[in-house]
Amino acid sequence: MKIDFEDLKKEFDAFNVSCEDNECEEDVSEEGFIEIVQKYMLTPAICGVYFSRLDIKVIGLRFGEDVQIRERKRMLRDILKAVVSKKEMERLFDIIKNSADEKRDIYKELVEKFPHTKDIFEENFEKIEKFKNRLDEILKEVSEEI
Repeated sequence: MKIDFEDLKKEFDAFNVSCEDNECEEDVSEEGFIEIVQKYMLTPAICGVYFSRLDIKVIGLRFGEDVQIRERKRMLRDILKAVVSKKEMERLFDIIKNSADEKRDIYKELVEKFPHTKDIFEENFEKIEKFKNRLDEILKEVSEEI
């Protein structure tokens, strides 16, 4: 199989996401809240945790949506498309934040058992809090549009 690296380079150039210190700027007018939530939640470098397909499945079940196991982005989109009101979005974001907190607690336990990992996980703790704050901001932005 021959790979055309020029095409791959063109795709990367077209991607054109500007991230500085792992904080991406997004244009809300061009992206809907689904794309923004996907970008933040599915990028561990931004949110501080990795949400696996199983994690997303559990989030969906807690929300009342039984999504098929498939690509994480598609699974999350299916859950987000089920949101029909501000109250439901708030409930879903609470479920997502609780899931992030559960993962943070696992990291904290690792830090307690292996103190030398504190420096590694400290950055993740900060990212998790920023991610949760960003979900609150998205909720506020979307509720203003409703």
